[in-house]
Amino acid sequence: MANVFDYYKPLRNYLRQVELIESLSVIRAYVQHLQFSEQIPKDIEVASYVLTAKHWVEKKFYPWELDTLAREIIINSPESNSILFPKTLKRWSYFSDAVNKLKDLENNIAKLYPPKNVLLELYRIAHREFPWQSRPNTIWITRYFKIFGHKELDEIIQRVIGLNLKELYTLGLAITGVYLKHFILFYPPNIQIGSINKGKLDSFLSHFSDNLGPLRENLIKNQEFSENYVYTFNPLRLCPLIRMRIKGKDALICPIPTFLFRRFTEGVYYEICNERDFGEPFGESFQNYVGEVIVKTVSKDSFAIYPEKEYYVGKERKDTTDWIVDGKDAALFIETKTKKLRLRAKVEITTTEVLMEELDKMAEFVVQVYKTIRDYQNNHYPDYKFDPKKEIFPIILTLENWYVFGNQLEDALNAKVKEKFGKYSLDESWLEKMPYSICSVEEFEEMIQIIASIGINNFMRKKVFDLEKKHWAMQSFIFNDFPGELARTKDLFPGVYKEIYPEIERR
Repeated sequence: MANVFDYYKPLRNYLRQVELIESLSVIRAYVQHLQFSEQIPKDIEVASYVLTAKHWVEKKFYPWELDTLAREIIINSPESNSILFPKTLKRWSYFSDAVNKLKDLENNIAKLYPPKNVLLELYRIAHREFPWQSRPNTIWITRYFKIFGHKELDEIIQRVIGLNLKELYTLGLAITGVYLKHFILFYPPNIQIGSINKGKLDSFLSHFSDNLGPLRENLIKNQEFSENYVYTFNPLRLCPLIRMRIKGKDALICPIPTFLFRRFTEGVYYEICNERDFGEPFGESFQNYVGEVIVKTVSKDSFAIYPEKEYYVGKERKDTTDWIVDGKDAALFIETKTKKLRLRAKVEITTTEVLMEELDKMAEFVVQVYKTIRDYQNNHYPDYKFDPKKEIFPIILTLENWYVFGNQLEDALNAKVKEKFGKYSLDESWLEKMPYSICSVEEFEEMIQIIASIGINNFMRKKVFDLEKKHWAMQSFIFNDFPGELARTKDLFPGVYKEIYPEIERR
């Protein structure tokens, strides 16, 4: 009986016939085309329908497939050493053949390992595909710059990376800007950005680049010829820049610029999260950032904003929910959470154990909101009095998108929530009367701007009380029900980007 490796061989053997650097340059061109609608370079042959198609499905290949192809090219394709290569991915027929061989491999793996648990299969598909639908932009840069800009976090970054936050982002933006236009950067480049020098560049590169040899070894080490083949971690995400010799010179290539963009923004987390003094300031900074978003968005004439405050029930010290946004007839009770999902929860297919552990933590977050709502209803809040006529909408606001939507996943989470409701003697009917929502900060930045325009009830009731839409992701709901309002949402902190990278003012 054939196994995964047998089905893998056609793709491997095919990629051994194409040259490494040229092939990665083609991958970069197609990723940029899919994500940013950039023109394909003239020396790359492409089918006409790819250029005219408006959606990825019509183009018949996807960025997450190019992610996997980049991984396999680094592992299998040789560098040019006066070898005549029989194939080139610059020809459309050869590129499409490579994509089709990957699709065939995935289809054969699916036949070998038919999904026993649809919940797990759908969940890991979401984590593979959905992140590609959020394109890098200045809002993303601003968000993480402000969050990591907390004084104590900036000090940790400087201690671990050797750059302060502004230097890190200035270099990250400058280098990413180069790779948006070019595939190769020869080392050392000519740097003319404020106080940035070669030493600081080398500090940046020591964390975000790797030599081709070690990177290839790491990729091979992470390969799995199993049902997890396409879901294994791609070390190119950790080190998006590859050091190598090109034309006798030291050079760095960037096959997927999106990986570099994410690495020096949200990916800074992985550089510093194990530092002992990281956790508290990180949670505090995220909570403060959410408050800034709210204050920047809602009108004082129509809404009141209540930050977290301590209070006592008897001798027990407690905190109110992180933020309350109060409208005339409804209020959002917002609890912010920086908890990131473990990788295994995103990709595991053979057991639900890890995912259930993560959902159990989310259930604790949910119950935390309702426990504090109970204190609010008992008038223990110091400056926000209970109003029985006011509708309450609990929000668990995450930094990373957990993609907790869809009937099966929600049923699993709700079962855990109800179990904890019993443990804490909470009224289970609250889950029907004031259903909770889970959304990412990216979704919240759009959602709160729409709420500021139309009101809490007009937005939240439409989401949580509709039998179908309550199972949708928040982003899908916004896109479907409020496309006009979504189009009018904006960058809430436009001046921050200029602060990070003032060079843009002189170009």
